[in-house]
Amino acid sequence: MIKTGRFPRLSAALTLTAACSLLFSLSVSEAYAVDPATCGALMGTYSIVPYSSWGNAPPAIQKTWNDSDCNHQICEYMQRTYNVIPHLSWGSLPVRLQRVWDTPQVNCNAQLQNPPLLRK
Repeated sequence: MIKTGRFPRLSAALTLTAACSLLFSLSVSEAYAVDPATCGALMGTYSIVPYSSWGNAPPAIQKTWNDSDCNHQICEYMQRTYNVIPHLSWGSLPVRLQRVWDTPQVNCNAQLQNPPLLRK
């Protein structure tokens, strides 16, 4: 058995594979909410930049991203993955993701202090 916590890329790849297989088994018109780890995997795989670029994400992935509120869930993913301490330390967060963290629309420091209400 592989402990994926020690292999973040493997964990992200497995999460993405599972999410994509479920996503594509659903019709495109159905909403499917994913967790922060899957949002992070989608961001990395499709080069998505929240509120800026869809990268190479196809329409089904864009819908999943929006339906899951990944623009904001990505904050939790970055905090956990890169050990960010809001307002204190970037941890190991790469500079390109620090820009995402500080994007006014994303505003991860505020998101993690006052998470948005779940949309229904």
